[in-house]
Amino acid sequence: MPKQSAEVIQFPLGRANAFIIRGQRPIVVDTGYPGSAPTIIDRLNKNGIDPKTVSLILITHGHADHFGSAADLKKQTGAQVAVHKLDADALTKGQDPPLKPTGTIGRWLMKTIEKRGPAKAPPVKPDIIIEHELDLGKFGVDGKAIHTPGHTPGSLAVVLPGGKIIAGDTIMRGIVRFWQPNYPLFADNMFQLKESIKLILRRKPSKIFSGHGGPFNPKTVLRRFS
Repeated sequence: MPKQSAEVIQFPLGRANAFIIRGQRPIVVDTGYPGSAPTIIDRLNKNGIDPKTVSLILITHGHADHFGSAADLKKQTGAQVAVHKLDADALTKGQDPPLKPTGTIGRWLMKTIEKRGPAKAPPVKPDIIIEHELDLGKFGVDGKAIHTPGHTPGSLAVVLPGGKIIAGDTIMRGIVRFWQPNYPLFADNMFQLKESIKLILRRKPSKIFSGHGGPFNPKTVLRRFS
């Protein structure tokens, strides 16, 4: 019998998205900027999910707009925090690593970032350090987190039965054409990023969720990056 895909609930936290994966137990993927924990708790409650049943807080990568409320949410739910080992230092320090623009808009934004300094968030010590991939079955969700480096060294994607993939910031919406998938504004390694996009597409996804914008039809993603 084929495995049943878990439900993915996407919701915005400012400019970034977070996700609830509803399985036998729920998992929260990404936590937005600092101060977003009340919104996440509210979303859990509105979907009939007791926050205390959250089994895992999975961070797709070490940028403060995605791990910013992890410390607060951990306190409120009691759930463990998981991140790839190559991005764990950002969570422990509570600060974005150096950013590398991928294009004109990213370079323009860097001027503002250089003036204000790197984005910061309450530090949180990860409970689970992922080296290659993480089987989510022990947390109540049939699926796994896989390593998709490029945007950051430790970027992760969540792969679920049925073809749903949460790609983090490996793929994001366009700045002008919001509906169109695009490269992220910043990437630690552009070659790795392109290889990670190919990896995601080789999985033959049915729907691709993004940390900014989306979800995207895989055919649209394939046309954009082929």
